[in-house]
Amino acid sequence: MKAILTGMNGTVAPVVAKTIQRHGIEPVAWDRTKVSTSDEAAMREFIESVRPHYFLHIGMGSVEWAETLARLCGEYNIPFLFTSTVSVFSDNVTGPITPDTPPDATDEYGTYKRACEEAIARINPGAQIVRLGWQIGEAAGSNNMMDYFTNEMNQHGVINASTHWYPSCSFLEDTADALFEILTKRGPGLYQLNGNTSLSFYDIATSLNELHDLAWRVERADEPKRDNRMVDMNITIQPITKRLTLHTK
Repeated sequence: MKAILTGMNGTVAPVVAKTIQRHGIEPVAWDRTKVSTSDEAAMREFIESVRPHYFLHIGMGSVEWAETLARLCGEYNIPFLFTSTVSVFSDNVTGPITPDTPPDATDEYGTYKRACEEAIARINPGAQIVRLGWQIGEAAGSNNMMDYFTNEMNQHGVINASTHWYPSCSFLEDTADALFEILTKRGPGLYQLNGNTSLSFYDIATSLNELHDLAWRVERADEPKRDNRMVDMNITIQPITKRLTLHTK
């Protein structure tokens, strides 16, 4: 079995590739230096040459690319999964954020992801759209929470973390496991993955500091006051507390 993945130079897709490979599915990267993201004939040729059993669109790209991929997978009857984001919701939305909560983001990234969701749902009713929270990796070096904290320490010598902000987030490995379950065992539709049920941004920062035995200086902050936690009764993901040594302070 094979699966085509976009975004293999990013944060999420490489971890997903390792996960599906453990389950006997060969990951095939969509290499943009070799395969066009705008020439439909070239896209068709690549998909037909690989003959994948699954397609995971995890990478960034134009809305038109996402729509074309979703349409082609519909034509070829290939299960299609697209990773979206909690950022389709503005800061005005207060959790718990359910799959029925209307996306309202107006910033560039949130608007882009909203447009992708709408185009994919319209062109391929059999698609799976999965909204992710902030990903937690093992170290800095990619677009994940550890990178953010490391940069804050390097630039400011302190991490100011709100005790009143509850972000949607999950560890990369747990996200990959949940995406595999959705891809292979769940039906079409919209899913939301969030492993944080109770920890504030401050709790998470101090927990990661202890987990990795780092020397971060983490200070309590009162702002922002925000609850970005998504919920979804149709899918479960391992809580971040399972990997963290410090739950609250």
